[in-house]
Amino acid sequence: MNYTKKELLTKGGFQLINYLPSIGIEKVREEIIAGLKTIPKYIASKFFYDEKGSELFEKITQLNEYYPTRTEKKILSTIVSRLNVDFTNINIVDIGSGDPTKIRLLFSQLSEQVVSTIIYYPVDISQSAIEKAAEKLILEFPMLKIKGIVADFIFQLKLLPKTKNRLFCFFGSTVGNLSATEIEFFMNMLGNEMQQGDNFLLGIDMIKDVAVLENAYNDEQQITAQFNKNILKVVNNLSGTNFNPNEFEHLAFFNAEKNSIEMHLKALKNVAIIFDSSTDKVYLKKGETIHTENSHKFNFNKIKTIGLWAGLDIEKVFADDNRWFNVVHYKKNK
Repeated sequence: MNYTKKELLTKGGFQLINYLPSIGIEKVREEIIAGLKTIPKYIASKFFYDEKGSELFEKITQLNEYYPTRTEKKILSTIVSRLNVDFTNINIVDIGSGDPTKIRLLFSQLSEQVVSTIIYYPVDISQSAIEKAAEKLILEFPMLKIKGIVADFIFQLKLLPKTKNRLFCFFGSTVGNLSATEIEFFMNMLGNEMQQGDNFLLGIDMIKDVAVLENAYNDEQQITAQFNKNILKVVNNLSGTNFNPNEFEHLAFFNAEKNSIEMHLKALKNVAIIFDSSTDKVYLKKGETIHTENSHKFNFNKIKTIGLWAGLDIEKVFADDNRWFNVVHYKKNK
């Protein structure tokens, strides 16, 4: 995560611009420290995604227990012909793009002629993830124009391209990783940014059997545990803390009151955390946790509410046979 050097990169047939320095490393450190001083303590889940974190998450998506990715992909693999969307000369803004295998499913359903008219804007906080994704997509679709954007989509949504005829994509139920307040805030902002006629595809993980949900975040290989603990290394790099991941254990459970899987890191001993920019310390008692991620699960009423927050109409809802996951097509009609 490069918060210090703004750059415009042209590489291998695609362009990439990094907007994170507009936030600045000091603001990032302040955000991290504030979360660790709050009760209960938390670290924002966006800090999972350094290069190592992105690689671990890609492994998670391939686990037997982790149903969301393969379920969403099955829906996306046949979706284009069922969408009332003209992909010719469209601008696709893929928020939280990360893994390119989902968007490639859309491109693979289009002719080369149509793909050659598309401009694809992958938006992610991880520059390495965008670069790797773009390299893979260019190999398969050399006619595709790619303009990557490295940004924090909560703080920097207004930096997204202002072109006309846009299709916004937000896959992976990443919207569920936001807090309840952040979801409403994000959808409000997105609705204000969208223009009449713009379309939005949103991946939504639905409420289901608790055992299925909890197994998805507690895999036998403990890849999710590695992913969770890696956030402490990212925080060390960004804020100069002295976290030792071995002093924490992975904890993930379903919070029925909030309809959310919660991921935490639980201290295995009393821990004192220092910061390189301050004489302050943060203390954790044995058994105390740091909340690292929400993964909210939704029902149809919530899907409607999400659209209302952005001033969007539901065009169609696509579901798998088990109705575990939905891809919702919204449109800005006015």
